[in-house]
Amino acid sequence: MKPEINSDSVPQTHLILIALLQGFALLLLHQSIEFKFWPFAQPQWLFAFYSLAISVPTMLMLTLSDKVYSIYRWILSYAVIVFILGYYIGSQATPLAHIQFETLLFAFSITMTIATLKSLMYIQSFVSGEPLLYSRLFLFSWRNLLTLGLSLLFTALTWGMLMLWGELFKAIKIDFFYDLFTERWFYYPMLALANGFGIIIFRSQSNIIDTITRIQQALVKFLLIILVFVSIIFLFTLPFTGLSPLWETGGSTLILWMQALMLFFVNAVYQSDPDARPYRTWIHRLIYIGIALLPIYSMISAYGLSLRVEQYGWSLSRCWAFMLWSILAAFSLGYLWSILKLKDKWLHQLSKVNVRLGLIVLALMLLVNSPLLDFRKITVASQMQRLETGLVSLAEFDYRYLRRSLAKPGYEALQTLKANITESNPEIALKISSLYNDKNEPQNKEAKEAFLRALNGLTPDTPTRLTDEMYNEISNNNWRTQTNLSYHLLRVNLNADEAPEYILIEERPINIAATVYYKESDKWVHRSLNNISTDHLDRDAKENKKNEIMQALKTADYIVVKPAWQNFKIGDQEFHVR
Repeated sequence: MKPEINSDSVPQTHLILIALLQGFALLLLHQSIEFKFWPFAQPQWLFAFYSLAISVPTMLMLTLSDKVYSIYRWILSYAVIVFILGYYIGSQATPLAHIQFETLLFAFSITMTIATLKSLMYIQSFVSGEPLLYSRLFLFSWRNLLTLGLSLLFTALTWGMLMLWGELFKAIKIDFFYDLFTERWFYYPMLALANGFGIIIFRSQSNIIDTITRIQQALVKFLLIILVFVSIIFLFTLPFTGLSPLWETGGSTLILWMQALMLFFVNAVYQSDPDARPYRTWIHRLIYIGIALLPIYSMISAYGLSLRVEQYGWSLSRCWAFMLWSILAAFSLGYLWSILKLKDKWLHQLSKVNVRLGLIVLALMLLVNSPLLDFRKITVASQMQRLETGLVSLAEFDYRYLRRSLAKPGYEALQTLKANITESNPEIALKISSLYNDKNEPQNKEAKEAFLRALNGLTPDTPTRLTDEMYNEISNNNWRTQTNLSYHLLRVNLNADEAPEYILIEERPINIAATVYYKESDKWVHRSLNNISTDHLDRDAKENKKNEIMQALKTADYIVVKPAWQNFKIGDQEFHVR
């Protein structure tokens, strides 16, 4: 019998009220960001409240039935977990002025969406009072997913209709409707109501949702045969090609994708009656042979991922890949054990394996947003250990990765590193400071002090206004401070007058940049110097020349050279030999 959640016993006004309250909650949070009032400056509270405002009303609208008390008890329990995890993830975006939290927010949104949908199907099964079977969980999950997806599509169409309405009247010089529809106080509640109406409509059409599910099951039934055939052929060709070509083309990721598709298709086809035979016997056996071979793919991908970790340490992508690998390997081993134990009747174990591992997947989706399994902290610890043990040098270390992707743990690690190497490696301290520079504040005191410490050749009589001009010019192009390896200041006399000029040498990975600073009308101005000796050289030759220049600087082997050809002037037009 198909599982039912009696939505008819719940007044539709209750669901509309929930949708409306969700719209006002999201409006209030948006206004706090727009007008900068609490909790705008405290992302831990902002993340926590947004998590509640999005997940809890949506869960209630999708599952509310006549068993109100039981549903509220389960969802409020989950809401407490969501709030705590949202608060923790938000705390990883502090200090807010220095953290790029896009990757943080993206990972949190994806994992919590998965966790919420999985929690919802378990809650619906518990509330129904029926046995916890995978076929029921599968049907609940697809009903929830399709209902939510179609309601969001309905919401998007509603927004499109409002915009069309507004634009039509705007075209005839009546701006009232366009102005109204683009006001936040209007469209947040309106779109939330549209989403609520969509959920009500599609929940009442569960038969249509189930029909769509059966259609996708029929399509997947055909695709599963092709996928199994390809996976078996691919596995038997590996001994002839070796694994090296696989690693050169991101093979571990491709294998994980293939495993994920195979497991999804198997569950889509065999999710109902374990005694049903959607295929002929020989095709059924071919499929479970393909399933039995999946642990081999798990071993191959584990080997490839382990090589990457050994070579480059842990990164966020490798942490996620290993978690995905562990989930797929667990399912593959569970299915293999069922096949070895029951052979043709292995589907009788499918429900037990899926229900138990599904709870593990749910737990993992929650744990990765907690301090117990924080991939950012794992990555920072790994990369800093590689730096401390000399596996990577200060010059080669990827500071921008910690800045862009690792949120608060990356910020704290870079600040600690900067404090430790300020005296010994001031150019690295400058690089770290420049990562957190505000473009609107080029005269950042800390970064400027780091620049002066990194400037080789700086003497007490070097004009302060000169170093100010140098720092201003460099700080306006942060990529320079983030790329340069060293800085050298030379005092020369290029134009044979009494006043000295200064040349700033910036060492870069494959070349150098030289800039001359000179006084003009009591102001320091600058011009770039071109290395005419390397214009025609390739990359490697330029790098060799750069090394020669840096060696000459160490021995003060530099002089001012008069040009072989002087300039030629006709009237007020001047020519020079290139």
